[in-house]
Amino acid sequence: MKKVNTKSALNFLLILVLIRPSLDILNRYEIIPFFNFSTLIGGLVFLIAAFLLLRNIKKTYTIPLFYPILIFLILGFVSIFYSVSYSDSVRELIRLTSIFVLYFLAYRLVESKEDFYLLLKAILFSYIIPALVALIQLIGGWGLPDDFGGFLRIYGTFAHPNLFAFYTFFVLALTLSLLLAKKEEVRSWISKNPYFLPVIGITLLLVFTYTRSALACFFIFILFFGIFKYRKLLIFGSVFLILLYFSSEIFRERLLELFSLDPYGSIVWRFRLWKDMLPMFLWQPLFGHGLGTFTYLVEFYRGFQFGSLDPHNDYLKILVENGIAGLISFLSIVTGLLFYLWKIFKKSLNKEKILGLGFLVIVLSLLIAGSFDNILRTTALQWNLWILLGGWLKINKFGN
Repeated sequence: MKKVNTKSALNFLLILVLIRPSLDILNRYEIIPFFNFSTLIGGLVFLIAAFLLLRNIKKTYTIPLFYPILIFLILGFVSIFYSVSYSDSVRELIRLTSIFVLYFLAYRLVESKEDFYLLLKAILFSYIIPALVALIQLIGGWGLPDDFGGFLRIYGTFAHPNLFAFYTFFVLALTLSLLLAKKEEVRSWISKNPYFLPVIGITLLLVFTYTRSALACFFIFILFFGIFKYRKLLIFGSVFLILLYFSSEIFRERLLELFSLDPYGSIVWRFRLWKDMLPMFLWQPLFGHGLGTFTYLVEFYRGFQFGSLDPHNDYLKILVENGIAGLISFLSIVTGLLFYLWKIFKKSLNKEKILGLGFLVIVLSLLIAGSFDNILRTTALQWNLWILLGGWLKINKFGN
């Protein structure tokens, strides 16, 4: 690409990063039958990004994780031809392809640390509108009633509180990483540290989503950060958890449900769903039933009477939809990604080392949460996460 075209393309990427979280709520509405806003914008982004990438296809081959991602997407594409739900498979392929194409595009367009930090800043600013809307919902009592507990949960500009919660965790973890990096510079958590108050505010918004999986991500993040570098962070996290437990009856009840295994709660519901859907994997163990068909199969096999049709387990979802081959290809992607992030963390110094640890632990936390929630379905999060990772790998000189 010419320099001017690269700059324009980078601006296009920055605009996508900024606006996508604020438009997520539009996914509730179908633009045409079976296709919602996410599918439409994903298709448009794929076409634009693919055009930019194809202008120098040889460099695209050298991008880290190119071949594992290509195999994963090829398996998804092939599954369309034997899928039990053609429209679901096409829609999911468009969505997943848009995520990885944006990763490739970010890798190609980020040329310097200045570009990367501009991208990071855009992700942080993308949270402003969702946060303001969530704050209005919290103050006005306009949240979404929980399916099991009846209490209100804030959701910002997202289609569901869980989607907002995971994006909130993502932004919170980035902001906390920047706070810790700044602490090394100014030698203070609070004084002359512009990230302290945002961390407090974002943490409170995360709490009022009442999404246990996202809160678990946050505590996993604190645990790993505490083990690797900041012991005080473990103390602060433990104190925060204790205060939250004794100050919030809703949080206390939701935490106790994890151990009491309430037969009417969401935990037991997950176990029952997973148990019921495992036979589906055994019917087509090698290549599965088709990309994006898990909810279709749940509806066919169990109906709506048991609640949500979503898998709440990314690995089971892939196993049922794309079989053992699909799961192995996905695990090869995340294993390679963790390898690169670990290498960057080990070789980095000062501020970059803290950020490197932050990115590594964010990915680890989300991968763990994927075993009990729908992380792959959070498109706005996946877009901005993979865009950020593409830029991070590029400035650390993996690939060409």
